[in-house]
Amino acid sequence: MDFLQAFVVTDPVLAYLILFFGMFIEGEVFFLTAAIFALEGFLNWWIILAVTFVGVILGDIAWYFLGRFSKDTKIGGWVHKKFEGYQDWLQENFETRYLRLAFMSKFLYYVNRLTPLLAGWQKMDFKKFFRIHLIAATAWLAFVFLLGKFFGLIISAVGVKVVLHRLYWV
Repeated sequence: MDFLQAFVVTDPVLAYLILFFGMFIEGEVFFLTAAIFALEGFLNWWIILAVTFVGVILGDIAWYFLGRFSKDTKIGGWVHKKFEGYQDWLQENFETRYLRLAFMSKFLYYVNRLTPLLAGWQKMDFKKFFRIHLIAATAWLAFVFLLGKFFGLIISAVGVKVVLHRLYWV
């Protein structure tokens, strides 16, 4: 049993907590890692799905408020000066295209966190933001769940020890 597997087996609550906070950073790697352990029976699928969903939503809300309250700071003023030429386009197009942007950004690394940050920066209505991200998070979770199941089929063919050993080094 390698370190990662021993860690999850001995302290699954901490593994769920790491999964939760991992959703604030980037979700796919944390979710697929948890999926491997769920396929092996070390973690519960339903708890993983619940923790992931709540983590994604709260992560988006945190990034939204970071954007909302950072606009009026010194750093926000500096960023505003650097991108002043794009401000008119952003105000005209951002909110009208936000639904598509939120859905697409869920599947793109780093853009995923920039999108709620920009929504907060533009002071988008929070209720609208929340509804859009609730739907986008549900779609993303369904997709990565199916991806996790597919990944599980590959793991069962190759062997979990091979995958976990490679994952440990990553």
